[in-house]
Amino acid sequence: MSIAREYTRSLRKHLRCRAVWPPLIDVKPGDYGVFRGGVFARVGHLTTDFGVPVVIEPGGRRTDKFQYHSDGELGFGAAAEVAYGPADVGLEIGLTRRSSFFVSVSELDVERLQSPRRIALALRERDDWPFLRYFIVHETFKGRDLLFCGSESGSSGVTVRAEPLELRRFQQLGKLGASVQIVATGDVGLQYRGSPDVVAAVGLNLFRVKRVGLDPLAVAPALEAAPAATQLAARADLADDALDPLGDDIDDDDLDDRLC
Repeated sequence: MSIAREYTRSLRKHLRCRAVWPPLIDVKPGDYGVFRGGVFARVGHLTTDFGVPVVIEPGGRRTDKFQYHSDGELGFGAAAEVAYGPADVGLEIGLTRRSSFFVSVSELDVERLQSPRRIALALRERDDWPFLRYFIVHETFKGRDLLFCGSESGSSGVTVRAEPLELRRFQQLGKLGASVQIVATGDVGLQYRGSPDVVAAVGLNLFRVKRVGLDPLAVAPALEAAPAATQLAARADLADDALDPLGDDIDDDDLDDRLC
């Protein structure tokens, strides 16, 4: 399995989102795209390409720090060892298996679409919206100090070297200080590094637009006159009428775009 697939499956398990791939590319709510190789690939933006306005709002702090090693450990796990140099300290992270990786990010916040159902209803009225093909970015998980290192072949590793205080801040807070250096050994073909000043999208959540169904906004007046029990049942049926959220139980490999 590729690193990209392993990475997105790990984020689905631990953060309940899919991976932005490759790391550090610009993705935001209102973007749309397809799946290629089991990962989301951006095609364009709803406003630019379809004239549908979007408003982005904050969704709160997801976590102060997220660090994950593909050996199956949150944090560094048993694959990390401290090595002491003459002027600094190093944290050795093994990438010994095929498609192994390590990711670290600090201050992970959520940004999301405001009124996604209204956006879905607007797209459903268009003749040029390909319903079954495109997925829309509903939320992004954005953080600072992104570090991603991966090895497709394995038998490799990286050492995070820094002054002792800054290495401790990296371990405890995920912060990439000025003295932090990344030294790779073996075949570490994927290395991405952000900074405290760069906010990068790490994960995303998606939905599709349903082609058929009642418009919840159109039937609202009739519901107001109905008995309370009828209102509750009808609103439950219509809650996701225009939206088709992409759940965690779906295998992303089955979503690959056949028209690419």
